[in-house]
Amino acid sequence: MKHHFISTAQIITIVVLFISTLAANAQQIVGSGRHASILCVDGAVFSWGENYAGLLGDGTKTPSQEAVRSKVPPATRLIGRHDGVMAIDFDGRVYTWGGITGNQFGMPSWSVTEPLPLPVPYLVGVRTAVTGSSNVVYLSIDGRVFVSGVNSQAQYGNGTTTRLDSGCSLVPIDSVVSVFCDLATVFAARADGSVWAWGSNQENQIDGSTNWYYDKPRKMFQTPGVALTLGTSSGFMNVFGSMRVVTVDGDVWVWGQNDKNQLGVPNTKRVKVPTKITMPGKVIAITGGLYHTVVLLENGTVWTWGDNGFGQLGNPYYNNTVDPVKAIGLANVVAIGSGSFSSYAIMRDGTLHGWGDNTYRQLNRDDAPRQYTAVPLPVPCGLVSSITSDDHTTTARCTPSPVVDILTIPFVEGTTRVEILTLQGKRVRSVMPTPSTTTCTLDLSSESPGVYVVVRSQAEAFSTEMIVKY
Repeated sequence: MKHHFISTAQIITIVVLFISTLAANAQQIVGSGRHASILCVDGAVFSWGENYAGLLGDGTKTPSQEAVRSKVPPATRLIGRHDGVMAIDFDGRVYTWGGITGNQFGMPSWSVTEPLPLPVPYLVGVRTAVTGSSNVVYLSIDGRVFVSGVNSQAQYGNGTTTRLDSGCSLVPIDSVVSVFCDLATVFAARADGSVWAWGSNQENQIDGSTNWYYDKPRKMFQTPGVALTLGTSSGFMNVFGSMRVVTVDGDVWVWGQNDKNQLGVPNTKRVKVPTKITMPGKVIAITGGLYHTVVLLENGTVWTWGDNGFGQLGNPYYNNTVDPVKAIGLANVVAIGSGSFSSYAIMRDGTLHGWGDNTYRQLNRDDAPRQYTAVPLPVPCGLVSSITSDDHTTTARCTPSPVVDILTIPFVEGTTRVEILTLQGKRVRSVMPTPSTTTCTLDLSSESPGVYVVVRSQAEAFSTEMIVKY
């Protein structure tokens, strides 16, 4: 059988053909309780709002209603913290600015507030990082997990409660694709779909036993595959912690604190075991604040539930809801973000919208302290990196798109090879299906955010599809 390999010239031709209608590749927006930061397509980071702890990352503590550029090198990922921000550059180096709690970064020389982005010197090749109360959890590109900060409740997962004053500790677990945490418990999703946990169990975050903590990773439950996770690790410090897992099927599982229905489970203030909740469609992105949850469905709509005291649900007809409600006036959304009591959406055309708490000008709009429906916000930079047209996509759609890390590719009959290429024509993945293969799951976590082309070869012909990688 003859295999067709698409050439660089051909991919450039395809890209030219696709320059037509719909915008793609949304970047990220994150927030704290007092500010917001946004990642632009060129890797620049802009921030606005309160700046009491150096939240804006511009080297000052002066608040700004206008977006100011944070002094961090070009980044590929942003992570919100309770009182600060983390960014990861193209080499996998971690930078942070804002408040520092309890030497959580394993850098005893650092101050409690750092208004300039500082690099964490002992790690490279980091895919993402999340924070607990006094810890930082790092996930490397090769699936290893490291923890810095306190270890009083075995947050290191290495069988001890001995703390390192400097640096971090390697957790004895591998093949990890996502990490999240609450105040003193760390959770990890592995490539086989299993979810593991270690650290504090004082509120039965891990299981129903009387064990105060677990000093090594312990399997909690099994899924068909984990696509996304969200916990208190978004940086919002509540009493216990609310954990969410989105599977590769777009289903949502939750457990933990639910006192304002932020987990979407009725008639309980605490969900003791992972519980699947009903969604209005397939979830492709999830975020949330202190007491609310926001999801993006594959049809481009945004749905929310939980507390609406500041308008963070984007729907003025609810004070608090356990059932998902549609954020009013939003369609064609490709990325979502949140602060403690605010929410954000980036649209396919590159515009930015926000709603909820505006006490510290997180919405950068006017003097109204609360905004109950989404309003357009000034855009400080480019938020989309390419354009595409549905006229040139195949019927066998890759999922999800946008994709964060894991991409599922369906094979149509007669497919001899599937290739993933950048818009510049660089080949990043190539797969040859067997006759019995119907789908293929690929880990794109090591690839930079951007727009990619999936090419399915069929003898001398090929079909193409554009995907967005966060």
